[in-house]
Amino acid sequence: MFRFGNRFLVSAALVGAVVCVCLTLPSDTLLRAQDAGLEAFRKLQAELRGRMDSDLQAAVTFLDSKIAENPDSEDHHVLRHSLASRFADQADYRQATEQFRKLLDFYLKHADESRNLFGSWMTIQSIQDVAQKSGNDDALRTAVDDALNAFKDAPADSDFDLLMPLAQLTVLKAQLMVESGQTDAATELIEAQVGRLSEINESDDANEVSMTAYIRVLRNLAGDERGNDPWRDECIERLDQAVNAAVERYPDSLALQNDFAETQMMMISQWRQDDPEATKERIESVSPRLARIALTNRSVQATLRRIEIYRDRMATAKPVASLVGQPAPDWDVDAWVNVIEIDPESMRGKVVLLDFWAMWCGPCIATFPHLRQWRAEFADRGFEIVGVTQYYNFQWDEQAKRASHASEDVTPDEERRTIASFLEHHDLKHPVFVTPEGSEMSGDFGVRGIPHVVLIDRQGTVRLVKTGAGESTADEIHAKIDELLADGDS
Repeated sequence: MFRFGNRFLVSAALVGAVVCVCLTLPSDTLLRAQDAGLEAFRKLQAELRGRMDSDLQAAVTFLDSKIAENPDSEDHHVLRHSLASRFADQADYRQATEQFRKLLDFYLKHADESRNLFGSWMTIQSIQDVAQKSGNDDALRTAVDDALNAFKDAPADSDFDLLMPLAQLTVLKAQLMVESGQTDAATELIEAQVGRLSEINESDDANEVSMTAYIRVLRNLAGDERGNDPWRDECIERLDQAVNAAVERYPDSLALQNDFAETQMMMISQWRQDDPEATKERIESVSPRLARIALTNRSVQATLRRIEIYRDRMATAKPVASLVGQPAPDWDVDAWVNVIEIDPESMRGKVVLLDFWAMWCGPCIATFPHLRQWRAEFADRGFEIVGVTQYYNFQWDEQAKRASHASEDVTPDEERRTIASFLEHHDLKHPVFVTPEGSEMSGDFGVRGIPHVVLIDRQGTVRLVKTGAGESTADEIHAKIDELLADGDS
């Protein structure tokens, strides 16, 4: 059985030695020692970065040699993350996975130190990102199993800081089991994990850390991944109850305030959009409470503004039922981003998917693999995707390869260049346009939340409207595209 060391529990002799050293060494000597270690790490990191820029394989050899000289140095091993990320950027997913796996092996080798559970979980998340890009999750499955086995005796019942990574590893294993057809066993695993977290948080030992872990796990289980299909609806309900209980119990916790606000936003904009009246009631119910929290929490202020925008959008958006079966409303184009210009009339005779999205929208980004797949699969049958977005005052960070809100005003031309860079980074080649400021196009197409898809047949009639990024939603859209194209093929 593994024995997990607690870095705060050391022998009396060692404590005495540490105290003695600390009392006899001048403070500036200790600082110099710390600085020396940090400086050495920075020097090694800079040298590795330079080698990666000139020859990535040589950089691998260089880091391997440094690790061989000091195999127990975590500072040396964590630099594998830089190597792996560079390989992933170059779409060399095999090498990226190999480097992440070597880093994981270091953490698993030191599984007797429970703090390494966090490093393992973070590394597995990176392996998961690579698996999603490569389409091969064999290494991910092995990594999850190895980590759960290595840390199976982690004292999470007495150290609630360990609840989160252990529970998230279990959730990932269950999601992978669903993907491989082991739905019943995966459901039992989730029921046991959620039940355990619920029991902990109903006990006298519960605290803010255990409650946060419970909520974050439920949010993961309520996400749009296909693997969550067997339990998503139940976990959404559990999450709704849990965040209310948490913010009542710990009203001053900024983290739990943020969880409460973000969950309300998801309930309003994504999970309960099929019931507009209930959504309006929720907005009216939670807005005063959020407004009180927002007085001292800037993150909640931002979420409250998003809810207000959504309220306005609901007020102006056409009911989805009034769109289906009717001619598609006109497009309102301020400018095209990645094509010179397209006349909407030129789309007659094609099946067109209008995708309303934004660069800041995580669920929108989650749909990108489907957009790429659908365009590749159906393009030669008369299918096209057209992206629709608006100006958000975003700018592109070329080094970080991401878009973010600009601190100063950017011009429409600059933001369109940002969108173009964003599209290129995500390998999206379908045409995209930006609507003018104050455009009513979103309301005309029934947009209450994004991503929002409107599927238009060859005659220009709206045939399907869906909002959200779930796998079941994607399956429904895919089937409808195929159906509409088949009608034209016959």
